[in-house]
Amino acid sequence: MKNFYLITLFALFIFSCAKDEPAEEKKMEPETTTPPVVETPDDTTDNNNDPTVAGFLYTSTNGEGINQILKLERLSDGSLVNEVAYATETIGGANTAAGGDAFGDFDSQGAIQIIGDYLLNVNAGGNSISVFSIDRPTGDLTLIGNTDSNGERPVSISFTLKAGSTDQYWVAVGNQWNNPNVQKDGEAIERYPNDEFHALDLTAQDASDENRNLALFSFDATSGALSFEKKLATYVRENGGPTCVVFSDDGTKISVSTWGIAHFGTQNTSLEEQHSSRIYVYDFSNGEVSGERYFEEEGIAGSIGQNWAKDNNSVLHVSNFNLIPTKRDNSLTVLMDNGTEVTKVANYNTVEADDIDEACWTILNPDGDKLYVSSFGANAISIFDIGSDGLVTSTSPVVLKRSDFAPAGDTKDMFITSDNSFMYVIGAFQSFSINRFDLSSSGGEYVSQTTYETTKVSVGTPGVYNFLGLIGYDL
Repeated sequence: MKNFYLITLFALFIFSCAKDEPAEEKKMEPETTTPPVVETPDDTTDNNNDPTVAGFLYTSTNGEGINQILKLERLSDGSLVNEVAYATETIGGANTAAGGDAFGDFDSQGAIQIIGDYLLNVNAGGNSISVFSIDRPTGDLTLIGNTDSNGERPVSISFTLKAGSTDQYWVAVGNQWNNPNVQKDGEAIERYPNDEFHALDLTAQDASDENRNLALFSFDATSGALSFEKKLATYVRENGGPTCVVFSDDGTKISVSTWGIAHFGTQNTSLEEQHSSRIYVYDFSNGEVSGERYFEEEGIAGSIGQNWAKDNNSVLHVSNFNLIPTKRDNSLTVLMDNGTEVTKVANYNTVEADDIDEACWTILNPDGDKLYVSSFGANAISIFDIGSDGLVTSTSPVVLKRSDFAPAGDTKDMFITSDNSFMYVIGAFQSFSINRFDLSSSGGEYVSQTTYETTKVSVGTPGVYNFLGLIGYDL
């Protein structure tokens, strides 16, 4: 129930999906626990049918210092070993002094992508995109360089092949700028960055609009060269900056979800404080966008995860974490784009009915017939069946929950292996872990937690790191 998650979140001083300028009050210390730290083995030999290396997983630390990419080897039995950290030579975007009880939390989907033999990641504090070359057999990374994101706080990357090419790509980057928010209510209400910002006409154009944008780049998959082309769109303060950008599978459309202005840390999310998110859709051709349209519904904000249905350029699945009380059954919305307008065709609860679980991220399995939605507050995954038309066919989701050290306000990005056998979920904000689920046709089960060695000294301290993205490949 909502009360349970709110009480738990306040006890740890964690509230999802929010950040802005540093708060004036002294930061209070959250309760601490002693989490289990799972040491990773270093033996990956194949003696006596021992498991062999089957692939690699990557996330970014997005800390208060140098941003790092963390690699783990994935073995054939699903276990994870041999962590290696690679520096981006620029900073992450974490800031525990910002946003009061949110401890600098901000969110996005698609922060890391693999294109051919290259890994691209956002550096949210350094306002840049790193390009690493990948040694495919070993998973080792070599930094090629950093490219200006041409905005502020880049958070999401998507790509599509250029027409007629096999190695030249369009790369889209969402620059978020920041994520103003409102916390609590009544006499305790807190507005970030300040009351004055929220009193402005946020629909009016502002100099900061240029830094909230959808930027387009060209990428050469033979050399790893990433070059800026243009800004495709900019966004006013009212509906916030991008949280996720996604090309449709055929590359003919691109969608952008925006933050809005969330009002959280209360059971009574108010329309007087909340500003709705938007889901923009553009037609895309030869580096140009056209036909801008969007979906927006009063009472729905904090739209973060979104994806196109597999092999479909009409249906979008969108997760929404910040909902007014009468719209708590809109944690997942299904949208339809007909080329001229974007409309909602269905909406669903995640985890439990009428709870505040804070659904924030989405991913389809490789077959495209199951949709997974992860909830930050509940540390849970809701699984929906998807029909051949891309629409949800489940009446209610199958729910998987994390175990081991799982403080409320921790779960973010997901990755599913190509054979649909394993799902990995990042504990991004407090546990600094990766959590394994073994999947089945009926759902799955939680198996184990691996705590990252690079960041384990900070486990239990919210927001020192704010992991962004999770990607991988199979050998």
